[in-house]
Amino acid sequence: MNSKMADFLGDPKFPNKAMDSRGLQIRYFQELYKQYSRLEFTHIQDKPFAIAGMESRLCKAYQVKGAYGVFDDGPGNGLFHRSLLWRRGESEPLPGLSAIIFPPTSGIRIPSWSWMAYRGSIDYLDPPFEKTVWEEKDISPPWTRVGGRGHAVETTDRDANIELVATARNYNVAGCSIGEVKLIYDTERTRSDGDSSRVQCVIVAKSKEAGTDKDRMHYVIIVVSTNAKGAGGDPVYKRVGAGYMLGKYIVLDEPGTPMRIH
Repeated sequence: MNSKMADFLGDPKFPNKAMDSRGLQIRYFQELYKQYSRLEFTHIQDKPFAIAGMESRLCKAYQVKGAYGVFDDGPGNGLFHRSLLWRRGESEPLPGLSAIIFPPTSGIRIPSWSWMAYRGSIDYLDPPFEKTVWEEKDISPPWTRVGGRGHAVETTDRDANIELVATARNYNVAGCSIGEVKLIYDTERTRSDGDSSRVQCVIVAKSKEAGTDKDRMHYVIIVVSTNAKGAGGDPVYKRVGAGYMLGKYIVLDEPGTPMRIH
């Protein structure tokens, strides 16, 4: 992969070499962003912008929408979900990632669901190809929403370029067995294992395995309320981690909390 990445990045017609297959498109952008997250910057506030030109070319080549390190190829296609499932890098020591502080006078806001808002390295969760169902009801991207009859529609929300519309669900992983749960916090842990009162999860994907939803592996991002209100009066949450767990640890038989992730 390293030699292929060098060939990919050195392509004068970048990113043509990533266009052979959908699988390559995913692997290439993930490897690119993982490498980029590990770079040093003279001014860390430049991190979200130094890659803007390359990201714009990727969006054009992939024929997708996107920004802040996340792509969106429309409902049910999964590119949005895969790129949203980034996690703190395996080699990133605790206390983990740290939020980049932008001067208040700059007017710059990078959403918490973007890895570009943090200093530190990232990796990606890797739901199996062809064996994953992408969640469309519990989370939707800022560039398209699911409208009537399941069709994608353009959004005109004032904050559409930065907020995700999602549903927060309670979970409790007390008593879990090895292999059933893995949650990775972006920064230091904010709770103990049995306490689900402060943090919740948003389902991003689940496995296609036989059985009920409680038996299937669910890929999630971990969120916490900011005690603020967003568009339409929905509560505003921020992302604090990502991971996976069996559905039996998530409260699936209740509606959940409609909210916005900034």
